[in-house]
Amino acid sequence: MAAVKFILVGCGNIGVRHAALIHRFGILAGVCDVDENKALQLANQYHCPSFSNFNSLLQACQHAQVLVICTPNGLHAAQAIQGLHAGFHVLAEKPMALTTSDCKAMIDAANHTGKLLMVVKQNRFNPPVLAVKQAIHQNFFGKIYSVHINCLWHRDEAYYHQSKWRGTQQLDGGILFTQFSHFIDVLLWLLGSEVSVISAAAANMAHKSTIEFEDTGVVQLKFANGTLGSIHYSINAFKENAEGSILLNAENGTIKIGGKYLENITYQNLKHGKITYEETITEANQYTGYQGSMCNHHKVYVHFLDILLHNKAPIIPNEEALQTVALIESIHQYIQNYSIQ
Repeated sequence: MAAVKFILVGCGNIGVRHAALIHRFGILAGVCDVDENKALQLANQYHCPSFSNFNSLLQACQHAQVLVICTPNGLHAAQAIQGLHAGFHVLAEKPMALTTSDCKAMIDAANHTGKLLMVVKQNRFNPPVLAVKQAIHQNFFGKIYSVHINCLWHRDEAYYHQSKWRGTQQLDGGILFTQFSHFIDVLLWLLGSEVSVISAAAANMAHKSTIEFEDTGVVQLKFANGTLGSIHYSINAFKENAEGSILLNAENGTIKIGGKYLENITYQNLKHGKITYEETITEANQYTGYQGSMCNHHKVYVHFLDILLHNKAPIIPNEEALQTVALIESIHQYIQNYSIQ
């Protein structure tokens, strides 16, 4: 079987990581970035053409099958829709988009063209997350009383000065999208998407000169089945990422998926024994001056190609990627009405 050919738009930090994975799983047939130097550097490394114009990339690389989108959040929808209509399958970095209406337009474009659209959600492949997901599916915990997310990462002014789009409402959208949408996604994947925001408050404590939104927030949730939830999120951890965790308290026990990136089970006290899982590779995505989430992108590529080439059922349905955006929208709406000044 011939290797799958990919084209890549967005040659920043995450784009560089995707380029390496494309080279591992297929052929990189073209790259694009408005920063010509970034595009040229990546093109030279992988011996492919470079472009500074997205339309030129699509027109010149019709022999490729997959478009990979690693651009700022606010560009995902328009580029995905254009790529789908140009005949490409699309793998887009999180978040799917910055509004549910844009997400729906992306899904409609995929359905209309018959092309595969998938959003990167690599934390779903973390072994402890998969193990807890299976346990919930088997009703191992009984009734889940409450669930609590704690996301405490470090992003300083230097991080925001690296790229002009960071910190803007239009292209970044906020830390729930850029830093913490993976945790929102796992929360909804485990507990279900029928959830309401009961209260939310947020403030910009330490980034008033660099970002157009909050850097800290707390949220209270209620799920349709009665489960209560809370989210604490902040980019103000001292010097480094401190924690990314989900705590479940249930009828048949308590369990915490913890660490900085949901990479291990840090506490469990369960009625029916112990949840086991394969050892997690605890390497995080390393970028210039900061860390991202777990380094599971290779599992995303394996899964994407299984869907594309072998019709495997997706573990990341587009409707679920949309629900992550919908919950973040609801949180932001509540914050706009009741935020701490």
